Amino acid sequence: MAKQAKYVVVDGCIQEGKEVFVKGQPYAPLSAEWAAALVKAGTIAAADSEAGKAAAASYKAPEQTPGAE
Repeated sequence: MAKQAKYVVVDGCIQEGKEVFVKGQPYAPLSAEWAAALVKAGTIAAADSEAGKAAAASYKAPEQTPGAE
């Protein structure tokens, strides 16, 4: 079973290379320092917090476009 992410994006989005994490998506920061900075900025919250649960509940996965990678 896959490990569940500790954080959820609660405001805005985060881009790492080609991957973009939007509000409500689970997010695993690259380091503890980066996690602390994003939590302080209000961009992410702990997945088990009220804000994290609310954001995750509002997330709707985008529809896949045929032929898109």
